[in-house]
Amino acid sequence: MANVEARKVLTGTNAKVFLDGEEIGTWTNLEATVEIDYEDVYVGFDKDRKATGWQGTGSLNMQVTNSMNVRMFNKLKANKDVRFTIEGEITNDATGETQSETLEGVSFDSIPLSTWEKGALVTSEMSFRFLPSKSQFPQLIS
Repeated sequence: MANVEARKVLTGTNAKVFLDGEEIGTWTNLEATVEIDYEDVYVGFDKDRKATGWQGTGSLNMQVTNSMNVRMFNKLKANKDVRFTIEGEITNDATGETQSETLEGVSFDSIPLSTWEKGALVTSEMSFRFLPSKSQFPQLIS
């Protein structure tokens, strides 16, 4: 097993999902990726590639209440193109430095309306897309 230096350990904190400025949930884990589309191009005799677009995709596992999911669904029924915002922060445990990010233009692939488990914290995994050009990282860990 590789040794992990304590100064490099990052902990996720303070992550929320918002709609029109209203907090609608907190997440327990998040992964966001930018997928880049390329087209082959020739530069003289060399074959290279040129970026033609990109798409943000991701998934998160949210701590949910069924009423929160129903509120999200009702917003979607009222506006089929509704977009959410995900805000998150990670902290360097050793230095206390934080890094924050905001993903805007988020659209979920599905919204679970009912998720129940007797005697357990209820979570739902939700995949989403976002607009990479609207992503913001106002604070970075040096």
